[in-house]
Amino acid sequence: MFKKFITLFLILYSCQSLAALSSGRYVIVSKHNGNALDVENFSTENGANVMTWNTLGYGNQQFDVTALGDGTYSIVNVNSGKSLDVWEWNAGDGAELRQWDYLGGDNQRWWIDDRGDGHFSMISKFSGKAIDLWGMSMYAGADARLYSYWGGAGQLWSFLRVGDSSECYAGASLLHTFVDCGGKTIGLSCSGDDESQGAVISLYNSSVRNVKLSASGGADGIHCNGGNCTLADVTWNDICEDAATNKSEGGTMTIVGGSAYNSTSGYGGNPDKIFQHNSKNSTTIVTGGFTAYGQHGKLWRSCGNCTNNGGPRNLIIENVNIDADIGSIAGVNSNYGDKATIRNLRIKNYGSGNPPVCEEYQGVQKGSSSTKYGEAWNSPSCDVSTSDVSGL
Repeated sequence: MFKKFITLFLILYSCQSLAALSSGRYVIVSKHNGNALDVENFSTENGANVMTWNTLGYGNQQFDVTALGDGTYSIVNVNSGKSLDVWEWNAGDGAELRQWDYLGGDNQRWWIDDRGDGHFSMISKFSGKAIDLWGMSMYAGADARLYSYWGGAGQLWSFLRVGDSSECYAGASLLHTFVDCGGKTIGLSCSGDDESQGAVISLYNSSVRNVKLSASGGADGIHCNGGNCTLADVTWNDICEDAATNKSEGGTMTIVGGSAYNSTSGYGGNPDKIFQHNSKNSTTIVTGGFTAYGQHGKLWRSCGNCTNNGGPRNLIIENVNIDADIGSIAGVNSNYGDKATIRNLRIKNYGSGNPPVCEEYQGVQKGSSSTKYGEAWNSPSCDVSTSDVSGL
C-alpha cells in the first residue's frame, strides 16, 4: 500500500511539473530583485559561472526550457548552448550553479513548479535543492546557488517569454514578457502636465529594452503595474508628464542605462519629476549609467499625497549622471519609512547643497499638501554620504 502511495505521489508531482510551464525561450527573473539569470561574461565555456544581472535580455540571459517527459526540464543557455548544471554533483546547500554541455544527467534536470502569482521554483532532480539568489542581494552581480527550498523570494523566479519587436508599440500591454524593441520610436500624445494621460507602454511583470518615446507622444511614459519590471536602454526624447511610474505593490522597477530629456519649452511644460513612485512596499532602482539632460524638477519622488498613501517606498541610485539643471534628486516620505540609498551619483556643476540630493518630506493623504523637512545625509531615510556624490 505504501509503495502504491509513493508511486501515485510521484505521478501527480510529475504531472504538476509538466503542467507548470510550457516549453519555450525565456528570460528567468528573480522575484526578489528583478535581476535575471546570466551566464557571466557571455562565456561559452564549460564550467562558466551562472549569476544574476540587470535584466537586459541578451543571449546569455535567454534560456531554452524544454520538458523532458518525466516531469523535469532542461534549461539551456541560448548564447552558449550549454545546460544549467549542479556543479560537481554537489548535493549540499551552497552548491554552485554552472553551465556544461547537456548530458541529460539528473544534475541537469529541473522540477519547475508553479508557486502562484506568476512565479516558479526550480529544483534539482539530483539534489532536491532550489536555485537560490545567493545572499538575497538587491544588486546586480549576486551569484545563483543551490539551497534547501523554503519558499522565499530569492527562490522564486518569473519566466519571461522572449517576444519580438512587433509587440512594442504605443499602447502596448506586456504580461510576463521580455521585448527588445529594436530602437523603435513610439508615442501616443502629450497633454502637458495632465496626470490622467495613459501610459505609452504598460508592463505587468515584464521588461523592455531599446525603445525611444517620442517628444510629442510621451504621455505618462511607461507604467510598471505589477511584479518586477526592467526598462533598459530607454530614451525619453522629451518627457511629457512622467518618464515612468512604479505602481507595482511589492515589486521592483529598474531603470538601466538610457536617458531622459525635458525642456521647459517642450511638449511636457514645466520641469517635474522623472520617475514617480506610487506603490507601497516596493523599490525603484536607477542604475547602469542612466543620464538626465535638460531641465527637471527631481529624479525621483515618493508620492507625497496619493490616495491611501503610505510606505515604505525604497530607492536605489547607483552609477547615475545628472547632466541637467535639476531642482533636487530624491524626495522621500520619512514618516512612511521610505529609504533612498545613493551611490556613485554625478551631477553637473554640483556644489554642496546645490542641488539637494536627498530631501525628507511628510507624506499625506490625497487632498492635503506634503511638507518638506529639508535635505538629509546619513539618516534612516537618506542613506547617502558626501563621498557618494561628485560633480560631472
